[in-house]
This record gives sequence, structure tokens and C-alpha cells, in this order.
Amino acid sequence: MSKANDVAWSDFFAKSDVLSQIECQGFAYVKADHLKEFREPRLMAKIDTLAMRPEPFVEHNLSILPVQNGLYLLFKDIENKLFYSFPKIQDDLKVEEHRSEIDLETFDCFPKSKVFSESQAIDYARLASLINRYIGTDESNLCVRGRLYSGDFNFLLPDLAEPIQVSNVQIEVDAGFETPDSIVLIEAKIGRRDDFNIRQLFYPYLQWSKRSRKKIRTVFLSYSNGEYLFTEFKMGRDLGEIELISNRAFVIDDLPVCNIDLSELLSMVSVEPEPDSIPFPQADDLSKIVDLVQLNDYEIKTPQTILEFFEFSERQSYYYAGAAVYLGLIERAAQLLELTPIGKSLAQMVSRSLRTRVILEQMLKRPTLRKSLELLMERGFDLKQVDNREIADIIQAETNLTGTTPLRRAATVKKWLKWMTLNCSFKQAVCVIGEDQSE
Repeated sequence: MSKANDVAWSDFFAKSDVLSQIECQGFAYVKADHLKEFREPRLMAKIDTLAMRPEPFVEHNLSILPVQNGLYLLFKDIENKLFYSFPKIQDDLKVEEHRSEIDLETFDCFPKSKVFSESQAIDYARLASLINRYIGTDESNLCVRGRLYSGDFNFLLPDLAEPIQVSNVQIEVDAGFETPDSIVLIEAKIGRRDDFNIRQLFYPYLQWSKRSRKKIRTVFLSYSNGEYLFTEFKMGRDLGEIELISNRAFVIDDLPVCNIDLSELLSMVSVEPEPDSIPFPQADDLSKIVDLVQLNDYEIKTPQTILEFFEFSERQSYYYAGAAVYLGLIERAAQLLELTPIGKSLAQMVSRSLRTRVILEQMLKRPTLRKSLELLMERGFDLKQVDNREIADIIQAETNLTGTTPLRRAATVKKWLKWMTLNCSFKQAVCVIGEDQSE
């Protein structure tokens, strides 16, 4: 989270007895007016991921929820039940191909690059009938969208017997679709998330559970590098009562994977020196790097804007910016991150598979990544046969990294190799690794 929130909450706690109240009874109510001295209350309370938690919240195991207009509840949340962390198995999902029955290219309102806002991503998927396919219906209507104020409802906090009363708080629904027998509430994000604050679905769920006798379904949707990832949850009336019941990933009118002959590509792409002045990558998700490049024209071009858009920690924002620089997609210009010619080309590509090929070509220019990919090819593209220690040895030989650092960085390279195995269909070929391929 930003340093501004760290400072604001630290100063607030230092000048109040709220921490003592929480230690005594497990919670405390705080008025927005009391927070204004330190920072805008809305910004202080906006904590949508675990990485965004201010340092005092991490130190004291705290979470925060709005309960009335101008009133917040601070409470002990030792197990972080206000947040849901997505399982790692999500990374292994097979991406399904969805073909639209209508020609989406005839719509001029959507950017041809398919770099969407949350609402555009939903509308595009709706036009393509992907929303109906996922929720399993031929009949749905968009009935809810945007910010509104809630009615009255209550829920239980962990370890507290008395229900928490909520009244007239602002909630936001990115899209709510009504079918003959259900209401499907969607929270959407551009870019994959490791976790999210369940308030974003929990409060709408409680709100519409009181309004309707229909089944209330809650779905988290992320749109990243052309991929729609739907995660549906079963929710209960108590905080933290959440269960994953469905996970599916799709691309619309595109190929899920890129067909690659790695031997041929190795002969086409020339290796360049390892860039000593650029830190070795520590950003694990290549799709986020693609998103970062595509969003550069939308003014996501400083560590602070990266942090705010992807709801990262400050450290992660630097990691992802640095990884894009390492791959030659972005360069630092004064205080901004600007696209290189290759980055501009990638940002304009409408095909996910073409973007995958560009990322692979950029990886092959770096000695450490090239040799790691050669090792993967040597092992029949079976990632289980590639050990982190082997990758660490390559990193140590090709860079100035020493000690335990190469092994830590090997974990990132392994993630990138996994991304490639999921996004590429590699042509098996008999080749001798290390042979002069120019002959």
C-alpha cells in the first residue's frame, strides 16, 4: 500500500485509544470525521487486497468495514477472513475458446486492441454470449450496475456473538444479471489478482438476499491479456463463509495457445548480453507484464499508478515495471515508463497468441532465459523435469548474482516457463542443445 496510508493510520492510532478498545473487545467504531485530520477517510478505508493493507493493520491483525454512512468498524481479523486468496491451482486452468455468434469487429465502440475497462470487458463478453455460457442460461438481463446505497442487513464477525448492523453504506456492483431463477452479481478487475476483499461481493450478496427470493450467485471476474477468468463463490451470512464452486477461463474469438517451433525460433532470434544495469526479474506473472504494456497508453506509467491500478504493494509495482524493462518492452524516460518500439508493437496486437510469441522472442534474447528455455526443450517441455537449482546455476553463470539470490530468482524464471507451457503448444523436435544453430 502507499506510504500515505501507512503514515495516516499510524498517526491516527497514536492520537486515539482505538487500539486499546480493539484489544479489549475485538472491535471499535471509528467516525469518518475523526479520520479527516489524517487523510481522506475514503482513501484510508480503501483496502481491496492483502498487499494494500497499511503497516499498522498488518502489525495488529486488523481489518476495516463501512457500517454506516460516515462510520467504520475496525476489528481483529487474525485469519484475514475479510480476504479471499485464490488457490494456486487457478494457474493451471485450461483456457477454453469461445466463438461469438455475432461479428464483434463491426462494433466501433470497443478498442481494437481489446484493452478494456471493467465495464467494457463485461459488455464485450455479454455481446459474445460468453456471460450466458458461463452462468448457464439463454436468458439474462443486465439489471444492476454502478454505485448505490444499501438497505439494512447484518452479519456475524468471527469470534463475536453480536451481529454487526449495516445501514445505508455505499456498495458497487460492476454488473448484475437477472435470470428467471437467479441474480448473478459480478465484481470485475482488469488484471489477475492473488486475493481480494470479499466485501466487494459480500455486501451486494447480503443486500440482494434480502430483496429477492431468487438464488444469489456471486462471481469474481478478472480480464487479463485477453483472458476472462470467472470464479464463482457460494457465500453465507457470516463473514468468511465463502466457498469456491466454479473456475473457468475463456478467450473470445482468439486462440488459447500459440503454436511454437522452439528450435526454429532459437535459430531466428539472436542472443544479446545480459543487461547488468537492470535488476533480474522478480515479477512472477507474465500476463500482468502484458497488461502493464497494454495499459501504458492509458497513463499507467509510473510505479504509483501501477500500484493503484493493480492494487499491488509498492515493492511489486517496481518488480513488474523492472521486469518489463528487462524484457525490452518498456524503458525509463525521466520519471515515466515509456514503451519501446517492441512494446508499442505488442500493445497494438489484437491477438493473444501473437503477444505470446513476442514475449517468447524477448525472453530468447536474454542468455539466462534462453538457456532455461533450452533446458525445458531438452526435457521434453515437461516442467516437472526442470529443477530450480539447475535454473539457479544458469543465472549464477550468466549474471553477477551470487549467494542465495540465484535460487530465489530461479522461482520467477520457473513461473515464466510455466506460463509458456500453458500459453504455447510447443512442437516436439529432435535437437542437440548447445549445437551451433547457424550451420
